[in-house]
Amino acid sequence: MSEPSHSYVIRGGIEGRERLRVLAAIMEPTTRALFARLPVRVGDRCWDVGCGGGDVSALLADLVGPTGWVLGTDIDPVKVELAEAERGDRPNICYRVADAMRETPSETFDLAHARYLLSHLTDPAGTLAAIRSALRPGALLVVEDVDFSAPLCDPDRPAFRRYHDLYTRTAQSRGADPLIGPRLPALLRATGVTDVQIFIHQPAGFDHAPKHLSVLTLEGIAPIALTENLTTPAELEDILTDLRAAADDPAVLLGCPRIVQAWGRVP
Repeated sequence: MSEPSHSYVIRGGIEGRERLRVLAAIMEPTTRALFARLPVRVGDRCWDVGCGGGDVSALLADLVGPTGWVLGTDIDPVKVELAEAERGDRPNICYRVADAMRETPSETFDLAHARYLLSHLTDPAGTLAAIRSALRPGALLVVEDVDFSAPLCDPDRPAFRRYHDLYTRTAQSRGADPLIGPRLPALLRATGVTDVQIFIHQPAGFDHAPKHLSVLTLEGIAPIALTENLTTPAELEDILTDLRAAADDPAVLLGCPRIVQAWGRVP
């Protein structure tokens, strides 16, 4: 049996969907701005790869309008079922359970987008090549992903730095790359796309909701971090206690991981 192409270390299912809901709210302005910059056009046919609960798929569906179409695919059947249940009045979206590395759609697209997918894969280059194969000439290949090397916290809290380190080592223990952000342009060029462009940002603030994302993420990786003996139950609880306190403290500034957006066009 071949090795899996993904090493997703964050808990999936319903709990994972709730974390993605928080993340989608944080990312909505910058992803919307990205789509305006490209731009996404009315009538485009789009593939949202690793769609999770369908937040980006819904945004794309609204942008392409009734003459366009969006396919959202994800390996987690629970998230796909929840995305379908939340599709609302959007007949121009179709959701499927699929592994992008192994199940390239029969359709072709004007745009493919993957947010927070490549950093969870054991073969991001191969997956990007597979995605590109479903794109028409002139289509856009668009990726957004993390760089966990840049923790942002003021005043400094050792627990926050420990969380960043623990997430990084947990993902790397399964062959994933949580530092992939700066590599995205090179990965795109390796697929043969041209006119590669990049935008970097790092959401941060004092509000509870985005700060609580670090708590949800650490809770999500806890089972694998413990299985890999990267932490102990006592240490994990200490980190979580301090992160929860930071999230509740309006004087503490916390940032999400640095985000790299990169895109290019198929010749």
